[in-house]
Amino acid sequence: MPVSSEGVVDTTTMLDLHRWMVWDRLLDTKLNNSFRAGKVMSMFHSASGQEAADVGAVLALQPGDALVPTYRGKAVFLMRGMDLKYLIAGSFGKKEGFGQGRSMTSSHAMGDRSKGLLPMQGGLGGAVANATGAALAFKVAKQPNAALCWSGDGASNRGDVHESMNLAAVLGLPAVFFFVNNGWSLSVPASYGVSVEHLSQRAASYGMRGITIDGTDPVEVYRTVGEALERARHDREPSVVEAMVRRGGAHSVNDPDSYRTDADRERDRVEDPVMKYQASLIGRGLLDDATAAALWKDIEVQIDEAIAYADACTEPGLEDLLAGVYEEES
Repeated sequence: MPVSSEGVVDTTTMLDLHRWMVWDRLLDTKLNNSFRAGKVMSMFHSASGQEAADVGAVLALQPGDALVPTYRGKAVFLMRGMDLKYLIAGSFGKKEGFGQGRSMTSSHAMGDRSKGLLPMQGGLGGAVANATGAALAFKVAKQPNAALCWSGDGASNRGDVHESMNLAAVLGLPAVFFFVNNGWSLSVPASYGVSVEHLSQRAASYGMRGITIDGTDPVEVYRTVGEALERARHDREPSVVEAMVRRGGAHSVNDPDSYRTDADRERDRVEDPVMKYQASLIGRGLLDDATAAALWKDIEVQIDEAIAYADACTEPGLEDLLAGVYEEES
């Protein structure tokens, strides 16, 4: 990791964090708009407000590590090597994209095992079980890698989450359980559904380390998750990292968001981690307004080109319905 012994992250990494956060925001915005235009195949859940958590954690991974992402941030797939056009074509349900038009690829079931991306399930808690399995495989195969998975405050109450974390602790598995806490389990506030102040406190019941951090600070996320992954790889020590974020919008595009007050929505919208981090880089002289504007424009152009490509791709037909389900006779 490009972090000094004093915990200082180098400039190149700080700018990479910003670049990927811009990717996460613009992909989110463009796919959200595409859903409303009837192009996206399945439900869409915005990542607005958690870009720093998404990007900071994934940038700390190393080649060979396993990642089980959430249904929100999409830049994480690009960060692990998925092609942009392939990603968007899949989100549009086209044959040239992921899933060949037969998967809920804009939110769930996205993955690519060759890139260490394990697909998530409809229920967020399932990611914890998958990551525990990947970590067990690393241990059995004596591979010096770790598994990182996403979960949330609502999913943290599921039985398979606790069973998996207990197994990881008992067997000493190289896993990092990353809880992105936006304060809402869809419409249920965390203060109502969780009995402890911080999800990281639950780690102690399994004999694991647990830490809560500011999930809107990408440098803190990168540094903390990176340290946890290093312990997992080298010491076979699982741990919990909880990133506190604000949900920048409704749970999903079909959520009326009637349970939040106008003041809640405005606060969550104004406390924008992408613009806050960009302003901090400019204030420190690591970035200037012109360079930042050019970056946003360049990424937007790339996404627009990928959307145009996906628009022109092929719709699957009935002949594709059972493709990949049964082994083909030779």
